[in-house]
Amino acid sequence: MDKHKRVDLATQIFAEHEPVIRAMIRQYATDPEEEDEIYQNLYLSLVCHPPPQPLLHVPAYLNTVIRNDIIDMIRRRKGEVEIVSQYATAQVRDELEESPEERLVQAEDIEYVTGLMSKLLPAREAVAVMGRYVYGHDLTDLASHMQVKERTVSRYACLGIKRIREAVLKGRL
Repeated sequence: MDKHKRVDLATQIFAEHEPVIRAMIRQYATDPEEEDEIYQNLYLSLVCHPPPQPLLHVPAYLNTVIRNDIIDMIRRRKGEVEIVSQYATAQVRDELEESPEERLVQAEDIEYVTGLMSKLLPAREAVAVMGRYVYGHDLTDLASHMQVKERTVSRYACLGIKRIREAVLKGRL
C-alpha cells in the first residue's frame, strides 16, 4: 500500500470513529495534553502500520493500538527519565568529588609539574609529556598540534618520561 492510500485510510478511520477514539483515549490518559499526544501518535501509527483489510471490528482494533501506543510512550518516558537521572547523578558525584579547593590544589599541582618539566626537559619533550599525561590528549591530537608524526610524539613522550625517572632516582626533583 502506498503512502497516499495509508494516509487516506487513517484519515477515513479518524473521520468515522473520532468520538470512539477520543473516549478510549480519555479512558487511559491522565491529562488533556497527554490526550492530544496519544491522539496524534494513534494517527501516525495507523499511517505507518495500516490496519489489515477487511477490518471487522474497528473499535477493538483501535483500542489495542491505543493501548500499545501508550505502553510505548510510557517506556520511552521511563527511558528518558533514567537517562536524565543518571546524568544528574553523575553531575552531582563529579561536583562532590571535586570541590573548588580540590580544583585549585589540582591546578597548582599542574602548574608546579609544568614548571619542573620545563626546567628538566627540552621543550618538545615537555609538550609531549604534558599533553599526553597531564592533559590526557591522544597521540593524533598532539601530533597535529606539534606538527609532527604520531611516532615522533610517542618518542618525545618516552624520552621525557625516561628523563623524569632518572631525575627522580638521582634526587634532582
